[in-house]
Amino acid sequence: MDRLAKLCTICLGILLLSSMVAFAPRTVTMYETLSSRAHGTVPVPSFARRFDLSCSTCHTVFPALNEYGELFRAKGYRLPGSGETLEGEEPLALGPEGKPEGARPASQIPFIDIPATSVAGFQVLTDFRYRNDAEVTNEFTGISSMGLIFGGNMGERFSFFGNVAIVENGKFEGIDRLFLQYNPSLGFNVRVGQFEPRAIPFSNHRRLLRVTPYLNGVFPIIPAQNFFGFSPNQKGVELFGRFAGPGGRGDLQYAVGLINGEPGGAFEALEGGHGPAAELTHALEEAYEEHGGEFDFNNQKDYYARLNYLTWLRGTFSIGGFLYKGTSGFLMDTEDPESFVRDGNSFNRWGLDARWNQENGYLALLGSVQFFNDHLTRAQMAEPSARIDTGEVQFYFSPWLVPGFRIERVTVDGFPQGFPTSFQRYSVDVLALLGPNIMLMAGPTWSSGSAPDLPLFENFARVSLHLAF
Repeated sequence: MDRLAKLCTICLGILLLSSMVAFAPRTVTMYETLSSRAHGTVPVPSFARRFDLSCSTCHTVFPALNEYGELFRAKGYRLPGSGETLEGEEPLALGPEGKPEGARPASQIPFIDIPATSVAGFQVLTDFRYRNDAEVTNEFTGISSMGLIFGGNMGERFSFFGNVAIVENGKFEGIDRLFLQYNPSLGFNVRVGQFEPRAIPFSNHRRLLRVTPYLNGVFPIIPAQNFFGFSPNQKGVELFGRFAGPGGRGDLQYAVGLINGEPGGAFEALEGGHGPAAELTHALEEAYEEHGGEFDFNNQKDYYARLNYLTWLRGTFSIGGFLYKGTSGFLMDTEDPESFVRDGNSFNRWGLDARWNQENGYLALLGSVQFFNDHLTRAQMAEPSARIDTGEVQFYFSPWLVPGFRIERVTVDGFPQGFPTSFQRYSVDVLALLGPNIMLMAGPTWSSGSAPDLPLFENFARVSLHLAF
């Protein structure tokens, strides 16, 4: 495995050096192991229908967004700049213009409009999976996932977005994300509801390598009984925006938020497993139900802040950092739900991240370092901590063929004896577009031999067909 790690590092270096070569410009400018909803989202076909534009206007390869797509998202799903006039349809007025005779005076009716066509689209996923160490090593899933994706705007300042997992592995999963936004300007926006916080280094919903989610968005600190995760979602309110950078160069982007701080995707994945980790999640779930509220288990709300700088460096280059402060519960005795302390863990997450997309679009590089620190207020035990280093490369051989490779190194301290102090996870994915909204994905993920025996780190391979319509 050490030889494999060295080989992967050499490959990353070669690809980085290749980015300095002048290419000819092109014309086209856990998965199931973590959570059934870890597939994330896909392009919203209703946007393409509404604006009469191709999916590639906002996406490099779906669901990853290009810079135009990021602006579209930041503006509350409106075309950037003067593009707002490019809509392929006339919106439906819900204000004075449609007032029936005898209705309230027009001056008392606030004007607003909504899209005149459907705001919804669907995504369907089917897989073939292979796990060498499972009792049944290979399986077809049939339709493993079917979801409803919707989004749009209402008037000039309000917008909404959501996705609902209709079917995941034969079960109804419910709402993944659903939020409303107030978008008066690029510099100041508010969203409220259920969403993935912008504090996360790289979105698990819009990631390009689909074989596994980013660990830094879901990794649990098990000894501290802390299963918080940015993904798949959190409930709360977030303020965000972007301004011109110093001297008019680049963009400064910010986000601050206040959320419940609920368990993330790892809790659901481990709960369905076996062994001590699964037993702990069952005990915590019982304690949450007995001592928590309907959506949170303590009165303290978590908060976070992020700052990014986006500029041009032979391509778009973004560098940023975040700080997250939260409170989690702790079971003093895992056999006794009454021993649950709602505010037994005061923790923080912080990190730095960067992304570079080559100007002619052949190469994208991502990297981040994230730190996990937990302070147990009641328990007499070593305070656990962790660090995750992430590196990823995406190589665009053509507009329809994109292979990618990711390496994640986890280093922990204060974990139980026998738990590895460091290990790696590797993910490879090859994406082939059979059409603008039809994608074939194939790739494996594996962890170094010292990785813990948990669903988060199991080895598997899969071939998937993903359709959005």
